[in-house]
Amino acid sequence: MAAFLELRRNADQILGELEYLAKEAEYVREYENRCAVIVQSAWRGCCVRSHIKYLNRCATLIQTWWRIYKAKAIFRRKLKEHVIQLRLKYYDDNAVKIQKIWRGYYVRKYVLDYYSRKRYLASIEQKNEQIRTQLRDYREYLGQKQLEQQRQENIAKLEEEAKKTHYLVSTKVVPGIYNSKYLEAPKEMEIILRTTKFELPSKKVKPTRNQKDQDIATLTKFLPPLKSKPQGPFRTPEDVRYQRYRPLKPSLRCETDFFATEKMREELKLQEWVDRIHDDTFKSGVCRDKHYPRMLVGEEPYIEPTKLERAALREPNKKQWVDEKGFRSLVHGIPEFDKFETTYVEPHFYYSTS
Repeated sequence: MAAFLELRRNADQILGELEYLAKEAEYVREYENRCAVIVQSAWRGCCVRSHIKYLNRCATLIQTWWRIYKAKAIFRRKLKEHVIQLRLKYYDDNAVKIQKIWRGYYVRKYVLDYYSRKRYLASIEQKNEQIRTQLRDYREYLGQKQLEQQRQENIAKLEEEAKKTHYLVSTKVVPGIYNSKYLEAPKEMEIILRTTKFELPSKKVKPTRNQKDQDIATLTKFLPPLKSKPQGPFRTPEDVRYQRYRPLKPSLRCETDFFATEKMREELKLQEWVDRIHDDTFKSGVCRDKHYPRMLVGEEPYIEPTKLERAALREPNKKQWVDEKGFRSLVHGIPEFDKFETTYVEPHFYYSTS
């Protein structure tokens, strides 16, 4: 009872302490909550990391054994293939050796026989010697033939020269230049002059009309022949033949030089220069040194045009000319050449003596 009374007496103090403790607990609750969360997260992280580490070790172990198994399988397969390749190579090498030995034996026995090859080369050498002998004889024959031909040409030249200089032959009274009295024997040219016969030069005969007709007949060999009786309204073969072989007779205008006018002008200038009395330059009485006077209507003086203004006036730029001479117009065509072998005239015109 005394304790209860004591509590009753200290009730306000106890309530104040409880309130103070409740406030302090409420104040510290959030801090403790954060601390508990931190501790729990750290513990849970440690547990999860240890579990993940365990799982990684297990996965690594499984992968290691699986890769070992696969590597062993691949090694066995490659080893098997390598053994097969070695066996094939061994068989191929032995087959090559067998074929090499057999082919060498076959070629030496049936293809490249040494003694038959030696006999073949001996026959070729003998044949070559025969051909070389024939070629040597043929070369000597050609050389002798060429010398004989050259000798004949020299003799012909000497005879031709002797015919031209036959007046140098010796006579009974006067010896020639090739038969001097100081020589023991006459020269070879003297003997040739005595043996050759002097020939008078042939006179050139003026061709007549019949000969011209014969010449025209010979020219027809190079052209297709003309029919004697053409069908239809055609000209006679004689007119066609005259027209075909008619010589070209251009007019005076065609025969004149194209630059005859310029040449004549140059000759006239030279003749004028020869005929004039003095060489002083002619000067007129107009004085060109005075300034240009002002216009009666305008007030500004005359101003020389600038380069741009001169270019605008289309002055000729002689630096761009291809030639120093000016432009020359072309002449029209010459109708004489267009009429050649297209017009018919009288036959006597072709063989006129003019």
